[in-house]
Amino acid sequence: MNSNPTDGPVHAHFGLSYCNYEVLHRTLMQSMPTEWQERMVACLDELQAAFSHVPQPEIFDVHAATEYIVGEMSDAQLEQAGITEELYDEPVPEDLGPLDLADWREEHAKPQPTYSRDGTELDQHERVLLPATDPVPHYNRGRTYIKPRIA
Repeated sequence: MNSNPTDGPVHAHFGLSYCNYEVLHRTLMQSMPTEWQERMVACLDELQAAFSHVPQPEIFDVHAATEYIVGEMSDAQLEQAGITEELYDEPVPEDLGPLDLADWREEHAKPQPTYSRDGTELDQHERVLLPATDPVPHYNRGRTYIKPRIA
């Protein structure tokens, strides 16, 4: 038995990511051979029984998404994510002529723009999610089957 299970195979499975969850498609799992499904269900039952004493959320809300780096997003993607670019340290005056406006912008520009989403400042290297279409079809009450490639 591993003396420190927190750095065992599950930790290695997640690699260097900071993911807190593993999301598994029901359609793909129910498309696996029956013997595999029996082992999977036995492991899930064992996990649930081992932590039945730990409070759990009633349900999760999972959505397909695509990950983007804030500093590499297009204007349309920033808008879709609700991220606004703050280029200046105060609101831009509306009553300046073109030359005065150019001078004002140069004087008040931030060295690096910051982004806010829901009031939270984001660094240009942070990753955010945008909704995406799930390419795996819905399980459709057990009727959807995708032939697995099993070695």
